[in-house]
Parts: sequence; C-alpha cells; structure tokens
Amino acid sequence: AALATSFAFSASAMTTDIDTDGDGMASFAELQVFYPDVTEMLFQEIDTDSDGLVNDEEMAIAVELGNLADPESDA
Repeated sequence: AALATSFAFSASAMTTDIDTDGDGMASFAELQVFYPDVTEMLFQEIDTDSDGLVNDEEMAIAVELGNLADPESDA
C-alpha cells in the first residue's frame, strides 16, 4: 500500500500514445510500439500483478524506477 500511495502522483503515466485501444492498460504489443527496446522479460517485471497488462500504477512505478522513460517528457 505504501508503494501505491507514494507513486499516486504520477499514476497518469499511461498516455493515449501507449494505450491505443483505450482500455486504460498497455499490452506488451502496445508498450513495445512506444518503447521498442522493451523485452518480454522487462514487461514481466513491470507487470507486477502478472495479468498480462501494465496499468497506470505499474507504468508510474516503472517510470519512477527508471525502467521506462517518462512518456510525458519523451512525447
């Protein structure tokens, strides 16, 4: 819970450039279009709940940890 609250400020890390189907989450394919260097292994690390999708919270944590560049600053 502490992690969730500490990253709440950047929970809007998911952009429409990444989330092309508008479901509020990014699949591996969607994430790879925006971040071509993302491997399946890195995707699995980012997808902390292992549901096969990266949600806003997971995306914000990945950006905060430096696993992904901030989509807002790279857009």
